[in-house]
Amino acid sequence: MKIVAIDFETANKYAHSACSLGYACYCDGEITDTGSFLILPPRDVRFFTFSFIHHLTLNDVKDADEFDKHYAFLQDLFKGAYICAHNARFDIGVLNAMSDHYSLPHFKNRFFDTVLLSLKVFDLPNHKLNTVCAALGVKLDHHEAGSDAYGCLMIVLRAMEALGIYDIDLLLKRTGVYLSYNH
Repeated sequence: MKIVAIDFETANKYAHSACSLGYACYCDGEITDTGSFLILPPRDVRFFTFSFIHHLTLNDVKDADEFDKHYAFLQDLFKGAYICAHNARFDIGVLNAMSDHYSLPHFKNRFFDTVLLSLKVFDLPNHKLNTVCAALGVKLDHHEAGSDAYGCLMIVLRAMEALGIYDIDLLLKRTGVYLSYNH
């Protein structure tokens, strides 16, 4: 069983303006890889109006590779994996928009949303990533993509612990969290 949590940060409101991607991989009972990398957004969306959220600027990413140069790494990372994200519709939307911009195929992985999972498993005042991570004792540098992806993965692992279910298919079935398929 392989689960990859992802988190994109975008330069602005356009889905194809990714400027950072964080990831955390869980495979066969252990966290096997975590990290993040900067992305130089495409020229048409290379303006930063969301710096106040993630503190990244064009100067921070000016020497980074564009998304297409990271695609082979992502193919390897996502191979055979369930992909999850906190507010997955956003992150899968960015992933697809970036792939579309560079005329690359969409990843065909199954994905699920950890907001929905946390709603089903944890009784909290809200289910924002920073709230859930604080309640679970997970250290978070909110809006740093690698930290957010790690926090997202920890929600999945803590939900497994809380319910004593260590099979992702069974966990999602028992909690009523649906799997979607990326097309």
